[in-house]
Amino acid sequence: MCLLTGCAAETIPHGKSDTPPATQAADASTQDSPDFWKELTAPLHGTQVVSDGSFAVLVPRDDIDLESEMGQIPTSAGIESRFYFWRCQCGKVKVMGEFLACDYESDDVIDALRAGRFTIDSIAPILQNTRPNLVSIRFQSEGDGEDLVATLKAALNKTALHHSTTEPDE
Repeated sequence: MCLLTGCAAETIPHGKSDTPPATQAADASTQDSPDFWKELTAPLHGTQVVSDGSFAVLVPRDDIDLESEMGQIPTSAGIESRFYFWRCQCGKVKVMGEFLACDYESDDVIDALRAGRFTIDSIAPILQNTRPNLVSIRFQSEGDGEDLVATLKAALNKTALHHSTTEPDE
């Protein structure tokens, strides 16, 4: 059973066809191969990680010079956005994850996610007493994979990491 609304992956009533919906390819192993996920998520320009059952894209925030009372915090300490993709048995691509944004970027990132019909699950600080202040923006969504990636790309374009390398989508 899927917890996201609108998912057609409910149990099939007795006597109904168990044919996969039109959005689900006959050969799911090809459709959801690592090569499929790598090509789909390539516009996000992150590190792609193949896992059993899901596919992750990690986008480090190496543009941030993060300091705290502890001193300098390296990017490798988890200062990154994380996006996890998988396909539901109904055929829809699902995504959940978290954006790591400076507090002054967060409104623009949230607006971009909401424009793509993403659900914002939570917003919380990452660390205390840091410069700049970082927040975690947790989200979830489902739908067409290319649309989901386009929304994530639009939200990434609202962060300093991508401002210097991409043109605004306006």
